[in-house]
Amino acid sequence: MSAYVTAAVRHQLAMDGLAEIVAAYEAEHEPLSEAEVQAAQRELFGDAPAPYASNDSAT
Repeated sequence: MSAYVTAAVRHQLAMDGLAEIVAAYEAEHEPLSEAEVQAAQRELFGDAPAPYASNDSAT
């Protein structure tokens, strides 16, 4: 398997794990606000556009 594919699989597994953590948090508390999501994106990615930025402006 190429290094690219290996990295992509590792990234997807990490994102799946993160999705599970967020779902568990939201089930116990309340859904994250758009402001909280944007703050987390800034912390992770700085001022660069986040690779998975929400295009939902309704929230």
